[in-house]
Amino acid sequence: MKVEIEESKLQTAYANACDGVKDFMESLFGKKVFEAAKPTLDDYKTIRTYEDACKALGKPIFEDPNNLPNHIIALMKLETISRALWGRNFQPKPDGEGSKVYWYPWFALWTKKEVEDMNPEQRGALLSAHAHHGAYAGFGYLNASNRSSHASAAVGFRLCQETEEKAKYFGQQFIELWAEYLKFNFTVGNRLK
Repeated sequence: MKVEIEESKLQTAYANACDGVKDFMESLFGKKVFEAAKPTLDDYKTIRTYEDACKALGKPIFEDPNNLPNHIIALMKLETISRALWGRNFQPKPDGEGSKVYWYPWFALWTKKEVEDMNPEQRGALLSAHAHHGAYAGFGYLNASNRSSHASAAVGFRLCQETEEKAKYFGQQFIELWAEYLKFNFTVGNRLK
């Protein structure tokens, strides 16, 4: 019998295994196979878990002594992961001129079929939520305008990435954390393996 295992899946299993299982896997496949699995700031795809991000950054894993709400803990973890995904040399800086583009993971909350199956009132509520500064992407959105100043909060800059590819990886690989952070009672779909 021949069994084939994708290297990325084997490395993910290794990264999530306890020490005894890691020893067993190393004896079975050799240590060299798993060297690439070690989290590093030089390759964002080696950051597969929050714990990987902490290892790559040399940061301790967050322990919650204050019993914070789960969505706050998820946000803190996402910020740590985002920093690790930026890598060793990337330092994002807000650009007042607007010449630099950053990417943020966006999520589809409804499938095309789900939207088609909504009654007109539900569909109208969904569409109007985005139409006038109420809920970008279906989530809460704050906007203060028509006053002496204008301020809005739509996207968390600390969660942005410098490439579309990294933002997509960030959204898909860590979808469970995003779901916990956004707390919108939706089901989680596909995740990168």
